[in-house]
Amino acid sequence: MSGSELVGLLLAAPSPSDGQELNSVTVSPGLPGFFATFVLAVAIVLLVVDMTRRVRRVQATARVQQRYEDAERAREQGGDADDAPRQDGAPGSEDEPENAGEPSDGDDPSPR
Repeated sequence: MSGSELVGLLLAAPSPSDGQELNSVTVSPGLPGFFATFVLAVAIVLLVVDMTRRVRRVQATARVQQRYEDAERAREQGGDADDAPRQDGAPGSEDEPENAGEPSDGDDPSPR
């Protein structure tokens, strides 16, 4: 095949659009595209929920391990395990004031 025959073949070939107009109906992904997008969105939401649950579980395990190590350290130093400072923000920790659960003088919890 020579170059002129190839050019003639290319010019004689129909255009990719086959004479159809390009509009929003012929270009849109349609129902299969919607289903694919929906499945991807559901998968991402489920992965985020699972990841959040796993991160919370790891953090809870680390907190329990830290409490255990603090109790062991306090026991080795001759103190009681209840005397060890708590780091988790629970009542009795050093971060929270002793009267945090009680109303102050200006706060009256009873309705008027």
